[in-house]
Amino acid sequence: MNARFPISGDAVPYRLRLPGPTAIPDRVLRAMAQPIIAHRGAEFLARFRDIQAGLKPILGRTGAVPFLFASTGIGAMESAVVNVAGPGRRVLIANNGQWGPVFKRLALAIGAEVDEVVTPPGSPVDLEGVERALKAKEYAAVLAVHSESSTGCLTDLKALGGIVAQTPALLAVDSVSGLGGAEMRQDEWGVDVVVSASQKALMCPPGLGLASISDKAWDAIQGDDLGPRSYFDYRRFRPMAEKGEPTYTAPVAMLTALHEALTMIGEEGLEATLARHKRLSAALAAGMKALGFSAFAQGTPSPTLVVMLTPEGIDAPALIDRLAGGYNMVVAGTHFEHVKHRMVRIGTMGALGDGDILADLHQLAAAIRDLGGKCDEAGALAAGAGGRGPRRGARRVSRRLGYPTSR
Repeated sequence: MNARFPISGDAVPYRLRLPGPTAIPDRVLRAMAQPIIAHRGAEFLARFRDIQAGLKPILGRTGAVPFLFASTGIGAMESAVVNVAGPGRRVLIANNGQWGPVFKRLALAIGAEVDEVVTPPGSPVDLEGVERALKAKEYAAVLAVHSESSTGCLTDLKALGGIVAQTPALLAVDSVSGLGGAEMRQDEWGVDVVVSASQKALMCPPGLGLASISDKAWDAIQGDDLGPRSYFDYRRFRPMAEKGEPTYTAPVAMLTALHEALTMIGEEGLEATLARHKRLSAALAAGMKALGFSAFAQGTPSPTLVVMLTPEGIDAPALIDRLAGGYNMVVAGTHFEHVKHRMVRIGTMGALGDGDILADLHQLAAAIRDLGGKCDEAGALAAGAGGRGPRRGARRVSRRLGYPTSR
């Protein structure tokens, strides 16, 4: 884009503010640009083992190392399905948004029998409904979404894991938009399979998938043949992962990027990283409410994105277009028809700081005014800055972006 800011006339930096893929830190970009090295040489294998070790605390694992493979997030989800389900096997899907139906499609594609516990988009997973279903029938697996990026809902995996652990079923979880930004305690919470991808809170480009498998899951995965699995056969991954080697030709540049991203998380500290995500998400939500937006998600919001309904009279697609065309700020809308003209989704995952949130609020306020709306920008900046005062917040964002404070 070559958009220009209407206040100053100066070119405005491109700001990727989607709920994934996220903007990549310069350190990670520079790491990706390093020369490609032998993917089974000593230097690379040392890096690969560092990655495995670095992911374990993020996953909440003390045991087995995770698997890493070239894949999209949906590929990682498919890897879970073909290893815990199969033709004629029954799975239960906790569906409260866009990604539960993807699990359903993947399970039906391999001939599994599918039941669902459905709650409206924006509502938490129906834990009591899951418990009732598990008492009524026997399932091979329960499939759920950790951070539902279509609605901003965070699933209570501790409670869900406790329910599933009382049955023979496995709990397989999509944490594509959660891992690295939302707390995951796989061992403690009884999550049998966690799958994720590189392009969200892990601060890398799209292209890497990962899977982490519990001992309970291994008993089922190795017991007999399940789904039609070949590339995603976890039985192929395990012996290589235990040796600290990739199963197939490794995407060297992507893994080098992930190595640097995990180094950055280590330098900040995992607890501090998780706390920062929660704090920035809350700050953006507070600032957007001061601009007249209202929250969409019920229950616990995900710390990796903010999902809001626009102020009355402001059309969401028009606002999204204005942000992109006028301010080089790229945010997301929705596929849900009933809120298509109201919903805006903004990522709070990855390499973000307080200044990014203030910039978001300033540009949202400017775009709302461009569309004929009225809003309290000073109040929004104060809310986003943690109540440190509207003038101070406005001055900080103005200095950061290099243009006069709006009045």
